[in-house]
Amino acid sequence: MIVKKQSPAKVACVHCNGGCRAKKSEEGYDLCTYGCTGCGTCISACKFGAIFLNCYGVAEVDESKCIGCGACYLVCPQRVIHLRMDVNPIVVLCSNKDAHCKHVCEVSCIGCGLCEKVCPAGAVKVSENRAFIFADKCLSCGACAMVCPRNVIHDKRGILTHRI
Repeated sequence: MIVKKQSPAKVACVHCNGGCRAKKSEEGYDLCTYGCTGCGTCISACKFGAIFLNCYGVAEVDESKCIGCGACYLVCPQRVIHLRMDVNPIVVLCSNKDAHCKHVCEVSCIGCGLCEKVCPAGAVKVSENRAFIFADKCLSCGACAMVCPRNVIHDKRGILTHRI
């Protein structure tokens, strides 16, 4: 079956960079309660084979196969999958709202606000201990990605990979 993407196209994006990576604590393992659990419901829901689990047990989307149907978004129990316009490649790969999570997950957003300060368009806001990018304002310049101390903000094109 051939399915053509509509223009402008939407693609699924998993807003989790750490998932099931746990940090050993004295009480046992701590997990981010907002992260991807690697349960695989999104993989089962995707009829195009666009989702797989990466080496950390986090769902990842192959954007070349994703048609933006939203099936994965609808079944994700953690609500970490969202649809984004593929013309805007700058994404925040964290759904954490818990300030404590920065001690558990080494790749969570820490809500430092550096991204918000450097955004020339005012498209980035930090709220509930995490960054949000308003796609309608974003210039895709990547200034936020370059200053993110934990590499939580990514350029899906792979162009902006060096931090300031």
